[in-house]
Amino acid sequence: MRYAQQWIITADARRASLFACQRKHGGALLVNHLRSIDNPHENEHERGRPILAGGAERPGSIARSGARAAPQDVAGRRTEEEEHRRFARDVASWLADARKALGVQRVVLFAPARFLGMLRDELAGDALTDLREGELTRFDEHELAAHPAVLKAVAGG
Repeated sequence: MRYAQQWIITADARRASLFACQRKHGGALLVNHLRSIDNPHENEHERGRPILAGGAERPGSIARSGARAAPQDVAGRRTEEEEHRRFARDVASWLADARKALGVQRVVLFAPARFLGMLRDELAGDALTDLREGELTRFDEHELAAHPAVLKAVAGG
């Protein structure tokens, strides 16, 4: 008996990974990592330029000139949220590309609650993506194959 291949994505604000899931003959789940995308916006500050490597970006640190860096404020937090929103858009585009390149159809996407909301905004109207709350990015393929949430998703639940 041949089992159909199913797809899951684990995502957070830093990385998203696509996995193919298929049942083996004994019923065990085989999970294979196919591709990932990292958040390219993490190392940008509010103007979209890379953060300085010398440490002047930290509040109160001394730059080479001896001047102190400006302390973080509320706008800094908005910048981080915008970086996450931009990455959510990137993930939606990346998923569309994976669908074309790999023939991915229905996919179950796991993400922490806050990032899941951002993904929900970007994937509105996408009937082929089942969004579920869960922080699974730290698990490897073997751990995902045994995780109850993944087993439930692959079983159609």
